[in-house]
Amino acid sequence: MPSIVTVGTFDSDDVADVTKILREFDGDVAPELRRLRRRQVFHYGDLYIHMQDWDAADEGEARRLAAADPRCVQLDERLSAYFGDHAPTEDWDGPVDRPAAERFYLWPAEQLDVLEHSFSAVIVNTQRQEHIPEVSRLFAESDATDIPQKMGTLRRQIYLWRGIYLHIQDFADTDSIKVISSVWTEGDPRFLQLVDDLTQLIPPYDPAGNSLATRFYHWAAEVSE
Repeated sequence: MPSIVTVGTFDSDDVADVTKILREFDGDVAPELRRLRRRQVFHYGDLYIHMQDWDAADEGEARRLAAADPRCVQLDERLSAYFGDHAPTEDWDGPVDRPAAERFYLWPAEQLDVLEHSFSAVIVNTQRQEHIPEVSRLFAESDATDIPQKMGTLRRQIYLWRGIYLHIQDFADTDSIKVISSVWTEGDPRFLQLVDDLTQLIPPYDPAGNSLATRFYHWAAEVSE
């Protein structure tokens, strides 16, 4: 179940206005969009992260579904008053003309059947495109161990957008922050080594704060048990 992830500038003072727009749309229109399964919106510093999960074969089809529906286009137009364009980071070495963030890592490969009941955490850092192979290798090696199971990770997706690194994890546990913190507390040397290896590859977006974005809006389609 692919995700469309868009990123841009945002003033957190506008959370209430954006939430109102999305609640109206998702209350009236989203249930009619049978292939839209979930929407989440996060803010981090001066950024927003808008994540939509679609029942589609791949990200390309998901984008086509969203672009083909005039109601989705109209929603994007309304949100454009609050969501601004974000300039590339200073050392970004990749394309700047793509319409959404590009996913370069996914674990596991199979579809997440319980997506509507999962809980997401988004970690924000920065990254150069040239480091995609090494970051992918480090996570693939880690995900081949039991670390994802220890953390309760159901799905891991990593995206890049103009130098902004987004690490999205879906968990079964409602308190994803507690889950992530517990791994630090346990001090699994494999996890600590992974963090150490990644430090030079994904510098912080905000050196003064932590890297965890705040979710302020969530909607999920009703599913049959």
